[in-house]
Amino acid sequence: MPPLPAKSARFVAIETLCQLQKSRKPVNRIFNNLLSQYNLSDADRQLATNIIYGILRLRQSLDLILQDLCTQPLTKLKPFVHQALAVGLYQIFFLDRIPESAAVNESVKAMQAAHLPKKLQGFVNGVLRNSIRRRNDLRSLFENSAQPILNHPQWLTKRWQTRFGLEETIRICRQNNAQPPLTLQVNTRNTDRDKLQKTLHTAGISARQGEYSEDALILDNYHGGVNRLPGYTEGDFQIQDQGAQLLARLLGPMNLQGDYLDGCAGVGGKTSVMLQLGQSAQARISAVEPDKERQEKFRENMKRLHPDQPISLFAGNLQNFSANCQTKFHGILLDAPCSGTGVTGRHPDIRWNRRPEDLAKYQQTQLELLQTAAQLVHPQGILVYATCSLEEEENEKVIQQFLTANTDFSMDDCSQLLPPTAHSLIKNGYFAPLPGPDIDGFFGARLVKEF
Repeated sequence: MPPLPAKSARFVAIETLCQLQKSRKPVNRIFNNLLSQYNLSDADRQLATNIIYGILRLRQSLDLILQDLCTQPLTKLKPFVHQALAVGLYQIFFLDRIPESAAVNESVKAMQAAHLPKKLQGFVNGVLRNSIRRRNDLRSLFENSAQPILNHPQWLTKRWQTRFGLEETIRICRQNNAQPPLTLQVNTRNTDRDKLQKTLHTAGISARQGEYSEDALILDNYHGGVNRLPGYTEGDFQIQDQGAQLLARLLGPMNLQGDYLDGCAGVGGKTSVMLQLGQSAQARISAVEPDKERQEKFRENMKRLHPDQPISLFAGNLQNFSANCQTKFHGILLDAPCSGTGVTGRHPDIRWNRRPEDLAKYQQTQLELLQTAAQLVHPQGILVYATCSLEEEENEKVIQQFLTANTDFSMDDCSQLLPPTAHSLIKNGYFAPLPGPDIDGFFGARLVKEF
């Protein structure tokens, strides 16, 4: 018996999508776990990533094509068969550089590697070859549809249509379905934007300056490894969307030798910006993060970006930190856990993983964290509440409930802390950009403790 084919980029992509559909875990965690089992080359890893994220951005369009090609309902297909067909169709219809024959053959090889019967291998082969023959009329299914194919779950688009209107909902969805550019946040403790831009250009990498953040560089056409960019090892930049860069600015201006806290630090992106903003004021920056994987990544990032800056990281949740904390902070940034519907362009698995009932659960957690953080704020101090959600339940309604229960806090207009180019992102005093070509969707509120 001949040996089975080795696991390929397509196999890993198919298996990632199967596990995602079953578990609703973040796709990057599933993918990274599979990468630890199957040693893909850099090129194959990049291809698998491209396929996975592309399918998640265009799932409904692909299923529309697939249903036309299949006589049975898609729900009757075995998960691996369904995703193998999606992987093949995505390459045939949306990736120009891959030969049609390779798209078909590699999907069939992935079926073989999964030990699936020859009958099913033949089925996948036949469906994909038929799609090539019928390419033009199949393409018209999603290009000329009377109703736009939004590639988002209906419950979410209905919400957005009620809030933003049909035209804006279509725009947001189409924006989310496009691959976003790579955005750098310049570490101004090491260099400045002009210098880093010149360094990149010298290396043959095109970079343009961001419109909203004064520390942003945008790389539209770079698809290599981030760690291969000039200045990465030296800590000259981190990867961060313009909206995320601006949120930390809402804490300013920083008090001389003031105490500041990143209450939900994650991997340290906003902590790093806080360090930059607090440099001249000699501000002391602390951070809280309960997740072990994120703690490890936080320490790696701080070592690369700010090796000379001691950062106090509390390895636990904010409630435990608060119970033993004697410090009152001049500013706290609370980037709360949320549904993430503002960043579903960059993280397309979010749109399929979320459910309507999740919003109430997130809101409860957000209010609890906000209330805990409020007890740590110094009189006249600043509390910045932030999410990467577009939903009122997690944003404006959280702030309204919090202010009703905490009369010692008032809301401050965000525009005074942001560059003039970002003032268009302010709505009713909140920082509230919607997804656009160069920015993700975020929400930020600046709260002042009066006494």
